[in-house]
Amino acid sequence: SDAGAGAAGVDLDPDEALRKTNLFVRYETKSDGTLEKAHAGDATREEVRENLRIEHHTRFDADGATVDGRPFDEFLRGTIEFGFVDWVTRDLLYEVSETGNRSALSDLYDAIPKVDRAELYGEVSLAYEEEGEERREQETFDVVFRDRMGNPLLVADVNATRDPSTEETMLSLLERSNRLKESSDTLGAAFSVTSSYFEPGALETAADATGGGLFSRGKQRSYVRISRKRGYHLCLVETREGNFHLNVPEL
Repeated sequence: SDAGAGAAGVDLDPDEALRKTNLFVRYETKSDGTLEKAHAGDATREEVRENLRIEHHTRFDADGATVDGRPFDEFLRGTIEFGFVDWVTRDLLYEVSETGNRSALSDLYDAIPKVDRAELYGEVSLAYEEEGEERREQETFDVVFRDRMGNPLLVADVNATRDPSTEETMLSLLERSNRLKESSDTLGAAFSVTSSYFEPGALETAADATGGGLFSRGKQRSYVRISRKRGYHLCLVETREGNFHLNVPEL
């Protein structure tokens, strides 16, 4: 199988490889276990796992492509971004439902079955008001989960370094997510994913954003309210050796 590998393959750096890759949530057959059926309680985790697959589409010829010398497919499956998309689509729905958090995390729970694809280093269009003026701009998240119509459902920033996630990165995620929610009511949750840990300042910033204030009496967990009726869940995730753990909110 190595014979043709060096023939025509491009070699990319990791950033470029991810930027030019989208992931698609697909099923072997729609009649077997799907996330929609699981959401309704009509499919087990095993039925969905056996039926669900994550396909990739690249804006480069992936045949024989390498990333820093490694085969592209092997590189992609080893990234935190791919692992996170895999975890959200294969496991998170069940982790929420099995812990009795369907209604407390309803915006997240309802968004997962609608996911059609995940853009890596995805751009979103923001339209918001600032000082009475209508503003438009593009913002980037490390992962943007979209429905079939392209509406953003979930967004994530990924810290794949050994350094802890800081207060600054949490503030940045919140600022962009707040603006996105103002522009796009489909946003259900924003994730901060780290392969290290969260600094106390980052945890305090998350707690401040989701607790207290005028709108905190609702039953939604870890919820950032931007108005009386609008908001999204803020989720902090730690990953170790390929495993993902929802740190905030604790299930």
